[in-house]
Amino acid sequence: MLSNAQTKLMAIQQSGGLDAAAIEKTKETLALLKILAMAQADVDAGHVHTWDEVIDAIRSKRPPETCAITKD
Repeated sequence: MLSNAQTKLMAIQQSGGLDAAAIEKTKETLALLKILAMAQADVDAGHVHTWDEVIDAIRSKRPPETCAITKD
């Protein structure tokens, strides 16, 4: 993961000057990549639910029981 200093350095090198928009875009991209990595870790650990389980849980306002995703 890039630190703020590394992100700023990368933006400066790409644009020839401090580009706040480039820095913000890089931060947003890194945040999205972190979310994707966390989601993939959940899938790998089997922390997934079928669509029907999720909808039923929302309708009944209770958390779904832990289970693996299944094919219908």
